[in-house]
Amino acid sequence: MRFIDSHTHTYLRGPEDLELMSVAGVEGVIICSFFPVQPLGFSTMRDLFRWVMEEEPMRLSSYGISSRVAVGIHPRSIPEEDLKAVLDHILALFDNEKASALGEVGLETGSQEEEYVLTQQIRIANEYPVPMIMHTPRNNKEKIVDKLLGIIESENVDPARVIIDHLTPDLVAKVRSIGANVGLTVQPGKLTPKDVHEVILKNGPEGIVLNSDIGNKPSDPLSLPRVAHYLDRAGVGGRDIQMITYSNIRALIPL
Repeated sequence: MRFIDSHTHTYLRGPEDLELMSVAGVEGVIICSFFPVQPLGFSTMRDLFRWVMEEEPMRLSSYGISSRVAVGIHPRSIPEEDLKAVLDHILALFDNEKASALGEVGLETGSQEEEYVLTQQIRIANEYPVPMIMHTPRNNKEKIVDKLLGIIESENVDPARVIIDHLTPDLVAKVRSIGANVGLTVQPGKLTPKDVHEVILKNGPEGIVLNSDIGNKPSDPLSLPRVAHYLDRAGVGGRDIQMITYSNIRALIPL
């Protein structure tokens, strides 16, 4: 089968993982911007964006993996200084068509600062026909999802352009009800292949994209092939498996 991993931080992983992904049929990834410590200022974020836009796609290509890049300020990566300069730089990247999506953005604690940073980025992305990949935290997830859905509505965002990521099964129907896309992350501490199976049985494969979220935390570069294998053995049709592991994200962010 063919796979596109809809949310990765491959630049934080070694070459062995990229080789595994390529051999297993992962032909494309979406690279999401995230810095694992709080940046001091603009120069750190500028270099992060250079890294994910210029260096990482070339490294992935050497393993036969295509990529698209999402740029943005993760709620855990809000710079201590020079926020306006970072926002201006993000605007310039979209204006020059150097980025394919806004992400990874969203809320962690739901603080006023996080909401401000998120809305400023949404207002930039609303000027361009780009998808938005929105983070939800491990804690207070339902409360944060409700806040995100409220912001999407108040900022007049087309929900069909949005992936609400790292969702739990109980929140899938709520996100789909407004027309937004569902991001399911299969990794330790988040979802299992069994969870994905239950989601598909209950909600169908429409508007659902699967990801590994591989980065600096425990995660499996073979998440998508493993889930596909589990679903196939559980009797899920090949079309439905292909939709959540390939077709849905390819339609949203063409590779």
